[in-house]
Amino acid sequence: MKVRHSDSLILIWRLAELEARHLKASTIEPTHLLLGLCKSVDLDLTALVQKDSPDRDEVLEELLREVRRLRTIFRGAGLDARTFRRALRRKSCGNLIAPSESQRLRRSKAAKQVFADAEHFAEMANSLVFPIQLLFAVVSTNDEVRDDLLDQLGVEPERLRKVAKREVAFPWAAEKPSAGRN
Repeated sequence: MKVRHSDSLILIWRLAELEARHLKASTIEPTHLLLGLCKSVDLDLTALVQKDSPDRDEVLEELLREVRRLRTIFRGAGLDARTFRRALRRKSCGNLIAPSESQRLRRSKAAKQVFADAEHFAEMANSLVFPIQLLFAVVSTNDEVRDDLLDQLGVEPERLRKVAKREVAFPWAAEKPSAGRN
């Protein structure tokens, strides 16, 4: 059985495509996926879902929940997603010839492997594929540029991987107990 992608993962995929287009890339690379993940925490999610959509509430609830999980990971690792995203964009470069605006960008072989890893994590959890699984898959790849940039920003790459892994493996551990509330 093929693992399904969540609405929140589809949003990240679209953001990654926008990032790739912005950088004039011919394919979506793992770096673009990471840029999309970082961009998602700065968006007004309520403005992205059409008001007349029949499943607006469910989609919006998922988007808010999953982006909150990303924020939690970034905060736990000490990562300012906006600062990192902007710096990573400056270090990333694309081709001189970008595909037309109407043409959909395809994922590179490396990006497809990242998706396959995220799908594997979802399969182990018997769940849809969510952005946190994609984040863990992306930060688990070897990328010297990304890791050097994280170091420059005072973020330990291994800490980011551990926080992401903990959220993927034990999502309930991040939930705060409601003890003391009536």
